[in-house]
Amino acid sequence: MRSLRKSDNAPRFLLLPALALIFFFAACAPVTMPAKKAGIAPPGESKMAMIAPEAPAPAEALMTRDKAEAFAEKEKATAGRPARGQEASGLKAGYADDNKQFNYYVHFLEQYAAQAQHYPINITERIQIKVVDAAGKPVPNAEITVFNNSESLAAGKTYSDGSFFFFPSEYRVDIFRYQATIAHMQQSQKLAIDRQGPREIGVKLGQQRTVPQPLPLDVLFVLDTTGSMGKEIERLKKTIELINLNLASLSSRPQVRFGMVLYKDRGDVYVTRLIPLTSDLDAFQTELNKVQATGGGDIPEDLQSALTDAVQKVGWNRDGIRLAFVITDAPPHLDYGQKYTYVGAAADAKKQGIKIFSVGTGGLNLAGEYVLRQIAQYTSGRYIFLTYGEQGESEGGLPGSVSHHTGDNFQTDKLETIIIQFAKEEINNVLGAGRESDGDYFSATKVGDEAGAETLQKLFEQAVAQLADYSTIAIPEKTAATMLPISPKNATLSVNAEYFSEQLGLSLSRSKTFTMVERKDLQAILEELKLQLTGAISDKDAVKVGKLTGAKMIVAGSLYGNAEYYELFLKLLRVESGEVLSVTKARINKKLGL
Repeated sequence: MRSLRKSDNAPRFLLLPALALIFFFAACAPVTMPAKKAGIAPPGESKMAMIAPEAPAPAEALMTRDKAEAFAEKEKATAGRPARGQEASGLKAGYADDNKQFNYYVHFLEQYAAQAQHYPINITERIQIKVVDAAGKPVPNAEITVFNNSESLAAGKTYSDGSFFFFPSEYRVDIFRYQATIAHMQQSQKLAIDRQGPREIGVKLGQQRTVPQPLPLDVLFVLDTTGSMGKEIERLKKTIELINLNLASLSSRPQVRFGMVLYKDRGDVYVTRLIPLTSDLDAFQTELNKVQATGGGDIPEDLQSALTDAVQKVGWNRDGIRLAFVITDAPPHLDYGQKYTYVGAAADAKKQGIKIFSVGTGGLNLAGEYVLRQIAQYTSGRYIFLTYGEQGESEGGLPGSVSHHTGDNFQTDKLETIIIQFAKEEINNVLGAGRESDGDYFSATKVGDEAGAETLQKLFEQAVAQLADYSTIAIPEKTAATMLPISPKNATLSVNAEYFSEQLGLSLSRSKTFTMVERKDLQAILEELKLQLTGAISDKDAVKVGKLTGAKMIVAGSLYGNAEYYELFLKLLRVESGEVLSVTKARINKKLGL
C-alpha cells in the first residue's frame, strides 16, 4: 500500500478553533487508506530527559568524534543520495506543521528525548491568543505581555494571523490564572487567562488596524556553509531570482528584502558571516554567488552562533513580516558552553515576531531534527525536510535520507516552491486574501479488490489518529473517551450513519490514545437530556453527555451525502471546557456504504 500524502491542489478547510483536516476518497472507485501510523509513543508518566542550558553535556555525549572520520561519514552520506544530481527536479522537500499536529509533536518530543541531545523547551501546555481589529481582521505586530500579578512571564509580537502562543508549562505549575495586556496603535486592552479554560482566546480591539503600504517582508537565510552543503547552496543560487519574482509580483507588491547569516564551525575560515537585509536583489545575488561549501569536519556545526546573529544583529523591519529559513544538515554544537543557546534565540525571535522555518537537508540525524523542530514550533514556523525520494518515515542519519518523524502528516514540493508558498501565506494572512494554494486533502490509491469494510476500517483508524495527532492539547495515553452515534443530515442517511458509527467505534476501541467509556444506557442519558440518538447534538449538549459518562473527551460526527459520495465530519471535544480540539472530514465513495 502506498503512503498517504496530501494533494497540492484541492480546497483547504479551516474550522476554528481547531484544525480541519480532509481525507478524500476518489468518487470513481473504492480506495484504501493506510492504517494508523506507528512510531509515536504515548507520554505516560516519564519526564523528558533533557540537557539543561546551564550544564551542557560533556563533549563525548554530543557525538563529537575524530574530524576526519566524521567528515568522511558525511561525505559518504552525501554521495549516496538518490536523484540529487537531477537539477531539473529541484530539491524535493516535505514539511510538517507541529503547531497543527500538536499532540503528535508532544509525543515525538517525549519518545526521542533520551536519544537526541538538546536543551529543554517545555511546550506541553499552551494557550493561543488571537487578536483581531474592530472589523474582525487579524492584527499582526500587536504587543502582548503575560503577567502573574506584577511579574512579567512572557512577551512578544503577534504573527501575521494575529496569533501569539503562551506556554504555561514553562512556568510554575501551581499558577492557574494570568493577566495579559494587548497593545497596538495607541490601543491597550487587558485580558484574563484561566489556565483551565479554553486553549484559544480571541481578543477584539476597538479600532481598525492600519497595514503599512507597501507591506515589508524580510526573508533571512541562516545557511550552513560547511563542505556537505554544496548542492543546497547551488540550488539557492539558481532559484533566488525565481523566489524574488514570485513575491515581488504579487498584487499587494510587498517590499521584499533578502539577507543571510552564513555559518560554519570553530576552526573554519569563519564561524558566522552576516549579509544584511537588502531590497537590492543584484547586491544580494552578488553576495550569494560568493558563498562556497567548505570546512566543517565533525558532525555538529555552530548553529547557536548563527542564531545569535540572526536575532540580535539583523536589522529586521518593525511593522511587517519577518521570516527566517535555517538550512542545515547537522545538529548544533552543545558542548561549547555558550550562555546564549538556541533556546534563548527562539525566545527572542518570538518576542520580535520572527518566524523561523527550519530546513533539514543531507543526512540530518535525529538530534538535528529534534532541535530544528523545537526552534520552528516555538516560533510558529514549520519543519521542512528534503525527501530525496525515500518512502515513509526516515529513521534518521541514514545515507540519502533526512530524519523526519512526521507520520503521514506532511506535504511535498520543491524547496523553493515551499519557501514561496509560506511567504505568500504570511502576506495573505495580513491582507485577508485567503490562501494561495488550494491543496490540503489526503488522497489514496486503490489496492487490488480490498473489501469495503476493510477500507472503511483503515479510513476510521486514520481518522481517529488524526483527531488525536492534531489535538490542540496534549492527550495522555488511555484518556477516557466516549462517542456519540454519527447523526445523519436526513432520514435517507440513517442506515449508513449507524454503519459508520459501528466502524468508528471499533477504531476508537483499538486506539492507544483513548479508552472508551462504555455506557449501555446512553439512550437513557440522551432521553434524560431530551436529546435524540439519531439527531444532531450541539457541542454544549455533547459535553453534558460526556460528563454523565465520566469521559474526558468525546467524539461526535455528522453525515451528509450527495449523488457521488458521503461526507463525514468528525470532531474531538474536551469535556472539561467544551472546546473543539480537532476536526476531520472524510469523503467516502458511495460504493463503500450500505
